[in-house]
Amino acid sequence: MADAARLIAAEHARRRAIEADDADTLDAMTADIFHYAHINGLVEDRATYLDRIRARAVITHATGASDLSVEIRPGYALLKGVSFMEFEWRDGSAKGRIDTLFLSVWEPAGDDWTIVAYASTPKP
Repeated sequence: MADAARLIAAEHARRRAIEADDADTLDAMTADIFHYAHINGLVEDRATYLDRIRARAVITHATGASDLSVEIRPGYALLKGVSFMEFEWRDGSAKGRIDTLFLSVWEPAGDDWTIVAYASTPKP
């Protein structure tokens, strides 16, 4: 499988792991320097992100990515596209759907890819 196709497959697998609250899979897919910039401005490092997944504070009913494009560069790759997430806070404080544009940075890890950074912004 070509690098771009493997990277897109990794992104879809990452989203399946988010829906399943599968912190172990997300742990294996994230680089040690991973950072996640949420649409609300919150930025988490790898440990904080994985702790939140393990705490199951948010139920992700569905998430997906489309219109994906990949740019492979020496030592890293950029993946961008359109995404959505249907979510609900377990404490009942919020629920809804967000539609975003996103950009992520990935680095090669053997035959696989690990995500280094993810950021999204509201879809216009």
